[in-house]
Amino acid sequence: MTRDTLNVDVVIVGAGPAGLMAGTWMAQTGVTAIIIDQKPHRTQSGHADGIESRTFEILDSFGVGDNVWKNANPTIDLSIWNHQKSGGIKRGDLLNNCNPGLSRFQEATLGQGQIEQNFLDFIDSFESVSVKWNTCPTNLTIFESSEYPVQLMIQTRNSGMKEHINSTIRAKYLVGCDGAHSWVRDTLGLSLEGDRMNEHWGVFDSIPLTDFPDIRKRCIIKANAGHLMIIPREKRLVRCYVQLLPEVAAALKVKLDPETLVNIVREILSPFSFEASSLEWASIYSVAQKLCPRFSKYNRVFLAGDAIHTHSPKAGQGMNVSIQDTYNLGWKLASVIKGKARPMILRTYQEERLLIAMRLLAFDKRMVEGICGKESDSSMKGLTSISDSLRNTLQEENTSSSGLTARYGPSCLVTPACESERRRLAGPLLPHSRAELAGNMAIGVRFNNAQVLLQCDSKPYNLQQVLRSTGEWRLLVFGGDISNSAQMKRVQQLGLKLVEEGSIFCKTDPNSADRVGEIEAFLIHCAPRKDVEFMKLPEVFRPFDETMGYDYWRVFADNDPYGEGRGNAHRLYGIGTEGCVVLVRPDQHVAFIGALEDLSAIELFLLNIMTGL
Repeated sequence: MTRDTLNVDVVIVGAGPAGLMAGTWMAQTGVTAIIIDQKPHRTQSGHADGIESRTFEILDSFGVGDNVWKNANPTIDLSIWNHQKSGGIKRGDLLNNCNPGLSRFQEATLGQGQIEQNFLDFIDSFESVSVKWNTCPTNLTIFESSEYPVQLMIQTRNSGMKEHINSTIRAKYLVGCDGAHSWVRDTLGLSLEGDRMNEHWGVFDSIPLTDFPDIRKRCIIKANAGHLMIIPREKRLVRCYVQLLPEVAAALKVKLDPETLVNIVREILSPFSFEASSLEWASIYSVAQKLCPRFSKYNRVFLAGDAIHTHSPKAGQGMNVSIQDTYNLGWKLASVIKGKARPMILRTYQEERLLIAMRLLAFDKRMVEGICGKESDSSMKGLTSISDSLRNTLQEENTSSSGLTARYGPSCLVTPACESERRRLAGPLLPHSRAELAGNMAIGVRFNNAQVLLQCDSKPYNLQQVLRSTGEWRLLVFGGDISNSAQMKRVQQLGLKLVEEGSIFCKTDPNSADRVGEIEAFLIHCAPRKDVEFMKLPEVFRPFDETMGYDYWRVFADNDPYGEGRGNAHRLYGIGTEGCVVLVRPDQHVAFIGALEDLSAIELFLLNIMTGL
């Protein structure tokens, strides 16, 4: 049976976390898209469950972070156990499983299916994106020139009919998020490259019945009977990863017997008791660390998530990096489709995410080796039983490998730092950032959070929360101490330039419902807020609407909430009282840092990538 052709802007193959993140961007920006998946429904149990703090920030930028955080289980402690010569196991180290201060969130666990449901609920609230289950792609054709150059033939299984339904989707772009065995990747003639390690693991989720004292902590256990990882989940669930001998793994792949896994865990935890109640899910896997070096073809078809990188689940990075892949890609696709940006920005997807994927595989290799390697006897070394190598890897897990410090290099979307005063004065062909004006804020890194106060009513506010994922760019003006008349004059002059005729910022419409490609300006000053009158600030920071009145949520005081001393934001970012301007991309990464007088450099940067300005 054949149905009519459907035309959309984007077709997404795969309704896992990466595909649903891409669909969330399309829904948010009003881009028409269809997501297809061969499964009959979302993930019901098992699979990924670790959520890094950077992923929480991303979810929060769409307004779904609070719900996920509320249901998740924070993993605060990391306990290391080792075997003893006398038998049994003994706790060696108790570590902090997070790095406070790097994010307002921390690592937590929640079943993949519940995270997917939050994405689906969000997408469901918009009309531009639909999800089609029981559907698989059958043929892909890409035309050189056409309004819809991507033609994807699909087949939908219908339980109520004997025949399959064949139809065609015509799209401007395709995003392949269909996993390690990606049909899209294979059809493009691309492949995963890398190694399959001689490591085999079993995994199961259950409610544990045990007297093991650290069952609600994240644990790494190295016993004579094998290696075990324990991950506490939401509610009463706990996940166990248990290392398997090759012959045991081979037998379980033929016929999966969860009780065999439970018996191994019981032996590892001895002399503590262990039983698995309400066993929810079990699986067997072998560690494979592979990478597809090409993320796209023809700048029309893109791969993301497990379709481009596979690795072990040891550090809970897979779902996070997959979500972060399409978070990077989604706003770029929306900007190009809506005619707000030039197609060349799509090339930065591979430039920015390939290095992240390579680092992920290198990190995963160190994590696997650290967990599976032998340690010295804990009874001899006491609380120093963890190796320096594993300790460093675990520290890395909560910083660079969590996505918090992912740094994108110079490109058409990230300005390089100016190398010298002489080069700056010479007037480079492309703008350069003056990184020294915000010494603690790296160009190309995600904008870190700081708490400030709303100027209008002194309510505490997380500055990162102005960076909602809507497709907008944000110009953050750190005005410094505007109680100083000379500094206030600089801010006022900048405000006038932002709204003068011919300014790139004047060409954006603050009242437009379509926010893709728009530029919002915010002011953050460090003067005592009682010395600043809201209505005397430049109009660009307090726009007026005849129906809604003034926008009071664009001016912030970097003050102590309980006094009139200065707050921490300027100090956190390494910004002096002379201030600076920071241009932040729609995905919260810093694109430009300059002085209050460097507006022309920002305009030059944006004119290079945007259209219609």
